[in-house]
Amino acid sequence: MIELILELLLVASPVILAAIFHMVVVRYNWLKFATYPLDHYATFRSHRIFGDNKTYRGIIVMIIASIAFTYLYKWIIEQVSALSNLNLLDFNRFSPVFYGVLYGVGYVIGELPNSFFKRQMGISEGKSTSFIQRMIDQLDSVITLTLLLLLFSNFTLKHFWFGILFYGFLHLGINYLLYLLRLRKEPF
Repeated sequence: MIELILELLLVASPVILAAIFHMVVVRYNWLKFATYPLDHYATFRSHRIFGDNKTYRGIIVMIIASIAFTYLYKWIIEQVSALSNLNLLDFNRFSPVFYGVLYGVGYVIGELPNSFFKRQMGISEGKSTSFIQRMIDQLDSVITLTLLLLLFSNFTLKHFWFGILFYGFLHLGINYLLYLLRLRKEPF
């Protein structure tokens, strides 16, 4: 069980670090020129499609940061043999750029359906109305990324199912930590 948790932590480290970096970028309003909304202010049934929080800055930062952290990940596992035994990414088949784009795009795309449904229900950006909605907020990108890792890495079904549960709780913990560090407005 410990090995499984370490594998899951290691394989998610590039996207976790990229998401934390993204929160720093948002908090300090860096790359302000890229804060244009992905939905271009379009509406569906008189409600915004994704809202103001889903921007081009998010895509740009998540992809570039994920690529950079995936290169760092690859370098570290090449230097530390104990970590290379826990590596689930297949760098013989796919490059760090591929995995970085997979992480960045997967994370952002995973959040879009939930944002769409929240806007259609009249829920403001960054808010949730119930415990179930909060859990969906935590699991949207988790499910997308674990599915992509199942397809493009050495993930097994055990990694996939346990990963959804583990990453869901990890996401809650990281969000709370970011809230304490004042990088998030809401704890969950």
